[in-house]
Amino acid sequence: MKQVFIACSFLTISNYMMGQNIVFWTPTNLHGTIIDNTTSVRAEALGKNTITLNGVRTAFENPATISPGDDKLQIALNYLKGSPVYPKAYYPFLGVSYRILPKVTASLTTHHYIDPDSYWSAEIAGQDFDTEKKAHHTYSVGLAAEVLEGLHVGLSGNLMQDEEIKGQTTSKDFIMNLGVIYDKKVSFFKNKSGISNENFRVAASMFNLLMDGQTIQRQSETVWQYRDMPIIARAGVAYGFSLPLKPAFAQKSKKLKSAPQTIDLSARLQYGNWLKNSKHIYDEYNFHTHIGIGLEAVALKLLAVRLGYFTESRIVAKNPVPGTRYATKDKRKGLTWGLGAIIPAKDWSNGKLPFDIRFDLLLKNHPDLLDEVVSMRSSPDFTDKKLQFGIGIELAIK
Repeated sequence: MKQVFIACSFLTISNYMMGQNIVFWTPTNLHGTIIDNTTSVRAEALGKNTITLNGVRTAFENPATISPGDDKLQIALNYLKGSPVYPKAYYPFLGVSYRILPKVTASLTTHHYIDPDSYWSAEIAGQDFDTEKKAHHTYSVGLAAEVLEGLHVGLSGNLMQDEEIKGQTTSKDFIMNLGVIYDKKVSFFKNKSGISNENFRVAASMFNLLMDGQTIQRQSETVWQYRDMPIIARAGVAYGFSLPLKPAFAQKSKKLKSAPQTIDLSARLQYGNWLKNSKHIYDEYNFHTHIGIGLEAVALKLLAVRLGYFTESRIVAKNPVPGTRYATKDKRKGLTWGLGAIIPAKDWSNGKLPFDIRFDLLLKNHPDLLDEVVSMRSSPDFTDKKLQFGIGIELAIK
């Protein structure tokens, strides 16, 4: 059995099994940072809707998300595990945001893709290099402000390092991201069915604001190549409202009785697309369009239930090679779901704990990506059938 991997979408290395050439198609660069998983378990559960959510965990895709709300300080952790073709990979995140002025917030974040025992070698400049570990590291500084009533604008600088070979930085880039959020109170259902607190949000962001569509990946001073750097535009909308909710069990508990007696419902829609750039070598921008839908219900501002769906186009072979079987599909899609809890620790402890806690849990199947017959013949670990685990925690001080 001879097993080798395609590390670039258009430069393939073959895997011959039972007389057939099996090929996996993946993005050319920084797939773990840009494609695989977001930095928010809540966003993952809502169909990968990131840019309309508040909080530092979504600041990488929309820096403006640190501005809305009334948190003075937020400390956030996020962890996701697994990917269909990188089954041992994990994705840790740590972020802090601080409201330095009433309408100005700053943030520091770091997130990573780590494949600790990789199945794949590194392909650079047409050469194959063995490596035990792959990693991408991102370090970000963000600043956001409410510039007009309801209008929030954010900007971030992001240092991105790629280690396709263990212990060696094979590429390094500095990317600027821009984000905008606009909130407006609305009254679509005035005086009907007890609906209140209606709000509408529009958001947009640009990844790689300076539109530098190229990066250099190198193994040594003599072995290097140009790679494409994506430029991604995203747009999203969200609508939410509250309904009265007074469950009998809540009236028997002092803590639950003091909580807001409502159920808050919201819906989110997000669109993302890779843009063409004159420096791009390949045509990957044609194959990465994302649409995500998310629904959320929060009871008594304590317990949240989330459901979503997303689909995104993926790279395909324009001229399939006879005798070749492609293990990855031209779509990556799937249902998403998760739970959340908002614990008012400050109120429940009578001020002894100075923060509130937001807890998110994700446990779902991997998104549909693989031709299971082919991929499982390559390795039984490559499958969409495994559950993906994720956990997120935020400590918020008002």
